[in-house]
Amino acid sequence: MIREYIEKLSNPILYYVDKSKNSVFRNFCLFKETGYLYKTTIPKANAGKALEYRFELDKYLKWSYFLIPVILYLIFIHTNISLGSVLFFEFLWIILANVARLICSYFYNNYLLRTFGQYEVVEFSPKLPKEKKDEFVALFRSKIIAIFIVICLFFIPAFILKYAIKLSVTSRNKFPHAIKLSNTYFAIYPKSEKIYDMRAYAKYRNRDIEGSLEDYKTVLNMSGDNFTNRDYVRFANLLYLQKKVSTPTDAIDVFNEYITKKRLSTLETSQMLWIKSIFKIENNIPEGIIQEYDDLISALDTKDTDNQFYLSADKAYILYLMGEYASALDVYNIIVSYAQSNPKKYSKQLKSILAERGFTKQRLGDTAGATMDFSMSQISPNELSKYEPAYADQEFVVEKF
Repeated sequence: MIREYIEKLSNPILYYVDKSKNSVFRNFCLFKETGYLYKTTIPKANAGKALEYRFELDKYLKWSYFLIPVILYLIFIHTNISLGSVLFFEFLWIILANVARLICSYFYNNYLLRTFGQYEVVEFSPKLPKEKKDEFVALFRSKIIAIFIVICLFFIPAFILKYAIKLSVTSRNKFPHAIKLSNTYFAIYPKSEKIYDMRAYAKYRNRDIEGSLEDYKTVLNMSGDNFTNRDYVRFANLLYLQKKVSTPTDAIDVFNEYITKKRLSTLETSQMLWIKSIFKIENNIPEGIIQEYDDLISALDTKDTDNQFYLSADKAYILYLMGEYASALDVYNIIVSYAQSNPKKYSKQLKSILAERGFTKQRLGDTAGATMDFSMSQISPNELSKYEPAYADQEFVVEKF
């Protein structure tokens, strides 16, 4: 069946006279009822004129076959790429290509009716030797291979551009050059999340804060509800840049707007809550932080003790940073007790939370209790200060490209 269709598609003959001296013209159908039969022998001159008209229509059809995918491609590269959009544009290409073919068929049918009268629809099947059919199939196959090679050659510069952009933002620090290369890439090739990340960084280094912010918003929209490791940097920089162009409160609102679009695991949710909480503490917006931790903990399955433990540890740490030392101590007491009852599982965590509880007791004036916790943690006195809950002022995060 496939071989039969390939032979039909590869056959360039458009007219023949059968054994009964009937004239048969090839129409624009591809697989079925592909011929128009006239029960008479049409003079060569008249048949030649019909074929000349057909050649003219074929020229328009070939141009449409070239222009339709080009135009659709240029539209496609400026849309959010997904499986759905790919399928949509493929479907649209098939529809438009068939519409062009139907238009050519309409004009050709009318020409034949005006010139030779009514025809009979048949299969277009000129008698050809096997060698000729094989020759046509081989030529058709070579055209397909040539088209595939041209497409591959078209996309080779994309990899060169990507590498050039990467060099510009990493080893060479030529940020205006990286922005120009990125713009060239987006004018020719489909959207790339990595290119947006690199251009966002280049724009930031080029002091285009708003442009960098827009690139991060674009790439977060591109990925839809998917959450990847790169999104940690994107959301951190989203907060930082939005604060630069407006206010910390606006930054939180924008952060919440984009994070609600993502499908997150419990671990990812806790990590994003941590980023947002540190940002709110740094910018003196403590309202709602602890409530979000409480809501997340209460939403956990009662059997999910691991996430309950780690989220409670984060909550205690945040309470310390907020200066709520008594509340922090209450939480530390619970998680220290739980970790001590599961020493094999939480031995590493126990070391740090004992030190953190010690600093909490120290803040509350319980020097003896703090000394005992520091001793139980078995942390060297020279290293102990590293375990006090603290945060660094937020800066633009540069990821590895």
